[in-house]
Amino acid sequence: MAERELHRKLRVKDKYRHLKIIGQENCEICLTIVETFDEDFCLYYIPVMPIYELWQNVAHIPCAELLTAVCAYLYAEAGITYYRDEDTYMYYNYEALEDWINDDWGDGENEEYAHEKTALENAKIQGDLIQAKMMESGFRQSLGDRIANFKAVTQFEMDCLKVANTCLQLGKDFPNANLFRHASLCDYEVEDYEDNYVGMHEYISFIGSVDDSLSERLKSMVNDDFNERTRYQEPEVITFFNKPQPGYTNELAYEQKAFALIDDLCTLLHRKP
Repeated sequence: MAERELHRKLRVKDKYRHLKIIGQENCEICLTIVETFDEDFCLYYIPVMPIYELWQNVAHIPCAELLTAVCAYLYAEAGITYYRDEDTYMYYNYEALEDWINDDWGDGENEEYAHEKTALENAKIQGDLIQAKMMESGFRQSLGDRIANFKAVTQFEMDCLKVANTCLQLGKDFPNANLFRHASLCDYEVEDYEDNYVGMHEYISFIGSVDDSLSERLKSMVNDDFNERTRYQEPEVITFFNKPQPGYTNELAYEQKAFALIDDLCTLLHRKP
């Protein structure tokens, strides 16, 4: 009953807290609390091809600049992986996707093969161009000036401005923060595949697109892979009560705000004009 009452008092909105009693190396027992997010597992894949399309329309270039700067922050500061970078999970998946397309359609005479091959090449080319813009000298740091000079008229422009302001404030409130600083299960080398888990860098990433036939294949590949794993990595804070602790501080505040920013950005890109 005491344990159940303690669990009740540990509850807090949008968080999950789990009480544990563990043994230490010195054979003493220690009360610990594990804090994570109270939400279901989902994919945080940010498409960059919609931003490329905004760059192709002169009227939408100011929006494209804002959103590219936001992506630059998420890439360079928050640490989200980019699918055109080698040695990333998504780079590997796009390579595997290309092999499967070639194996499925053989000599390339099939119209569907040509369509998927073109979509894959576009994902590569457009992804490289957006990444180059993201990494232009001073581009990421110019977000504040771009916001100050941005004139929002349409609802889409207002929403772009809102996302950009959220990103700018996030960087100010949490300087030098990284989305993966509290990643759980940090022992990436797991010998027993049955005990393997989905890493945060695998379900949080930039990708090409999320709403074409190629992306459907990609999502199917990823889901098949993840279904073979037993757990997934997530932001986690563990407090050990083997000594007096200071007052509670929300150590996952940055991650919570960063995930909300990613959600808003993806929603915005999904309904771009």
